[in-house]
Amino acid sequence: MKIIELESGQTLDEAIALAKGEPVVLRQPDGKMFALAPVDDFAVEVELLKKNVEFMAFLKKLSQEQATISLSSLREELGL
Repeated sequence: MKIIELESGQTLDEAIALAKGEPVVLRQPDGKMFALAPVDDFAVEVELLKKNVEFMAFLKKLSQEQATISLSSLREELGL
């Protein structure tokens, strides 16, 4: 990651071009900084799901469910 000093008049396209190789921190002339990094579809989906209240409630409920079949019953069912 590197810090890029933004000059007045730079476009968003120019800033994005700087971040294509590696994540960058963009620093404005007033000192404010912003991170810019490429993401893939999976990373975006993970972030969206983490903010989805219904999905997170579903996962919490799922993690609290008790097993409905014993290991020995499963082995018997699978013929193991």
